[in-house]
Amino acid sequence: MLNDPIIFYANEFTVESLPSDTDVIIEDVHYKPNTKEIMFFIRHFKGNLVLTSIDKKSAPKLILNSCKIKLAGSKTYTSIDIAPRSQSPFNPEKDVFSLLRDYLKNPNREEVRKNLMVNKPADVFMMNALCESMHPSKLIYIDAKVKRRWPQKYFYEMLAYNHLGNTYSQISMPKFAQNNDLNYICRRLGMKSSDVHLLQDILKDEDVLNIARKRLSNKHYRLLGLGEKPRKRRNAPIIIETKGLGEWYG
Repeated sequence: MLNDPIIFYANEFTVESLPSDTDVIIEDVHYKPNTKEIMFFIRHFKGNLVLTSIDKKSAPKLILNSCKIKLAGSKTYTSIDIAPRSQSPFNPEKDVFSLLRDYLKNPNREEVRKNLMVNKPADVFMMNALCESMHPSKLIYIDAKVKRRWPQKYFYEMLAYNHLGNTYSQISMPKFAQNNDLNYICRRLGMKSSDVHLLQDILKDEDVLNIARKRLSNKHYRLLGLGEKPRKRRNAPIIIETKGLGEWYG
């Protein structure tokens, strides 16, 4: 247990004017931590130290190797139960497997359409997954005529209303072999194959997004959930002026 600890943020932490036996809580170690000051506290101070982070991979390895790690888990330890009959808040952001389950079992197709439009799963990823749980004849028209020929929003709308829901059988969750494409995308962007999990965050930067527009094809552009690749505008036609003899000798 900590004895009257002082709370700091990791990017603002400093050991200046701190007593050597003070207990400290440092929050948000995942966001730009002051690593030198934190390591100085660990090595030279006698007080207890507790560090918090949203995940393990975002914290610096130097700090991780010097601490005893304990994961919080998903269990809620709060003793106050507010509105026990209330519904849990609706989160529109879903992973691919949640979208598949919702697509096959949810009879409210308008809700399915909204989920597809918000999350924008990759078309190849979605079609390959649905082939495991639906008859391919239901997907032939969308796969052959709509996909990548019509705008993306029409693809999601037609896909949503192509199935009635109410699938009671067990859903087959296939294993997708997309690592080759994702590794290729990383190489094209000058990244290592082990940095695949950083793709979505890196593409939020405008400079990286501009590089992706130049180096990636439309297939890989949609695989990342970025929509349609912007097409280059055609240059204005060159107009050749014809001059008569009067303009030359006038």
